[in-house]
Amino acid sequence: MRPTRRALSDLGLTFPRLDVPLATIDHPLVVKAQGLPEAVQAGGAERIVSITDRTWFKVKTQDYRGAAGDVPSGNDPAVPDHSWWLAAAGHRRADTPTQDFYSRLTTECERAGRGSGGVISEGLLPQETDYKRWYAELATLAVTAMQGLIRKAIVKSAHDGKLWTVTVQHHVIGALVRTDDGETYLAVTAEGYYDARLVAVLLDSVPGVAADDWIAEPGPVLGINPNQGQIVFSTMLPPTSLASLLDADDGDYL
Repeated sequence: MRPTRRALSDLGLTFPRLDVPLATIDHPLVVKAQGLPEAVQAGGAERIVSITDRTWFKVKTQDYRGAAGDVPSGNDPAVPDHSWWLAAAGHRRADTPTQDFYSRLTTECERAGRGSGGVISEGLLPQETDYKRWYAELATLAVTAMQGLIRKAIVKSAHDGKLWTVTVQHHVIGALVRTDDGETYLAVTAEGYYDARLVAVLLDSVPGVAADDWIAEPGPVLGINPNQGQIVFSTMLPPTSLASLLDADDGDYL
């Protein structure tokens, strides 16, 4: 259940960092909303009966109130066909019924539908900004997952000195760590059609090693003989970088 930017604004919140999925925001109403799809399936959800053009459900916890629903997402392959959204939020106002969240929401939809003979809740639907945030969030999570795989390969090679590979988006990525005269070197390989974005992720996977620190290798390096269609980059691996990778590793090797 993703909160829209409007719902976040209603709650006094803003979009968090891109590596924080909106569904995991630690707010009572957002947390409560996560159980709505299951409640709807079990027949235990309360519909907002005053809004009839679309199906919206009530989300209640403490004095917070929200409106949420299952929204068609169109034909965009990047996101599911349907997705649950917490569309708007507010507070219970038992002492002033006209200021209560659901009363104000109904008035808003009646005003939007004036002249049409009904209510219109189109304004509650997620907007372009909400989908842009979703796409950016998915891309960020994908990069994080890719870098996690690459770092695991580096750590494994640091332990046994062998070339370890992982598959990332149809590319085979390899990592080889070798120590010579007290210096530690790292070589990474990539096979598959050339994708500048994946290369950027690859070269940004090692903490403490900047993109300018990598050298594109035209020939053999650290015992790696590049195959046709394979690119190889190498760099010196600072002790602090290697220590950071080893400290962060969970020991669950590939």
